[in-house]
Amino acid sequence: MLNKALKQWFGFDAFKEGQQAIIQNVLDHKNTLGILPTGSGKSLCYQLPTYIKQQPTLIISPLISLMDDQVMQMRKNGERSVSYIHSGMSFEEKQKNLKRLKHSKFIFLSPEFILHQDNIKWITSINLGMIVLDEAHCITEWGYDFRPHYALIGEITKRFKKATVLALTATAPLHLKEDIESIVQSEFDVVKTKMSRDNIMLSHINFDNDAQKNEWLKAAIQTTGPTIIYVSSKKKCRELAQMIYDEGYLTGIYHGDLSYQERQTVQQQFIQNKIPIIVATSAFGMGINKPDIRTIIHYHLPVSPSSYIQEIGRAGRDGQLSQAISLYQPDDYFLLETILFADVITDDDVAAMFAGVELPPEKQQIIKILASRYNQEEIQAIFKVSANRKQEGLLKMMGYKNLKTCRRNYLMSYFGESVSEIEHCCDNDQTVESIHVPNKKKVARKMDYLEKLNQIFI
Repeated sequence: MLNKALKQWFGFDAFKEGQQAIIQNVLDHKNTLGILPTGSGKSLCYQLPTYIKQQPTLIISPLISLMDDQVMQMRKNGERSVSYIHSGMSFEEKQKNLKRLKHSKFIFLSPEFILHQDNIKWITSINLGMIVLDEAHCITEWGYDFRPHYALIGEITKRFKKATVLALTATAPLHLKEDIESIVQSEFDVVKTKMSRDNIMLSHINFDNDAQKNEWLKAAIQTTGPTIIYVSSKKKCRELAQMIYDEGYLTGIYHGDLSYQERQTVQQQFIQNKIPIIVATSAFGMGINKPDIRTIIHYHLPVSPSSYIQEIGRAGRDGQLSQAISLYQPDDYFLLETILFADVITDDDVAAMFAGVELPPEKQQIIKILASRYNQEEIQAIFKVSANRKQEGLLKMMGYKNLKTCRRNYLMSYFGESVSEIEHCCDNDQTVESIHVPNKKKVARKMDYLEKLNQIFI
């Protein structure tokens, strides 16, 4: 029956690995955590059951770019019964989509929007057949000290007791199932295929300082093909983009402080191959439907294996050979440690909040949101666990930079997964030849980089 439905609705003759098991679980009303590698068709796992059951589905989505891409792809494929709302929309667009919510098969919203007291009313009367937690790793990575509404998703799911919950992700640390079950207050079946992407070669280079990194980077980008360079600060994002532009390559920057329109413009120019290289913070990537990204360079190491696997998974979605290259110099450790722990919420912060003491606004808001569900001791325990996990992830990445054994095995062990020997694995297993896809120099005349940005954005 499922193969017939797949052919009817999507024209495919066969499922990709993991898809059929997840869909069957959903149709059997089993809450499910589906772990499939990037580019393996996770969206079909909720789209097909929606068509079969003929009940609307709510997709709780973490990023504007992800919503935009998914809605665009569905409409491109002929589905018009879709609504979505996010902060990048105009007031008129939001109102138009609000009116469409009750008549849509697919509804894309963020947890912050749904849990706002003025907005929950818009969906409570909808007879949802399914609730999808898209990019479910965000529940663990963001659910307390960054976007605390993710820790309250159970307040949404409990309002729809007949709806099946489907959590989907490409990266699942061992504690993810436990976290989701705790937050949703329900047991989940797990359907997991291997997380390793065998067409992505792994390599790492240590340097003495950023000047050495920069010299290597200027030479490398000549033949890296479509490339994302990840950095850990907006300042470094601008500096590297200027350097790359001075070398003669059109490039774009992407970070959280850009306007919605600026981010959309850069993203589309990269997708359309108008610019070959993006310099970005971790804000860039989810929802970027570009199959031919050949190279992911981490100018700074990510803070955990979960972040690394998620970000390098944006390469080679077309199945062609791609590469992930990470760089490191000794000062980077202090930058990564600052990113992780500079504004960490402590036991004393939580105790002070409950005692009525004023805290910095961001900390106060986070604790206030969590306090709507958890007591003081529970919140303190939450942040202790979060800090320990951050430390564990950072130490794992510090081990990666000096690794002498297989990089793929080392990373996958973090997720409880082992890998067999493959061709083009990593620089520790074999001699790995770099991708050689020339990037054309397209700057016709020397212009100031800010002038070029203005030309792109205006």
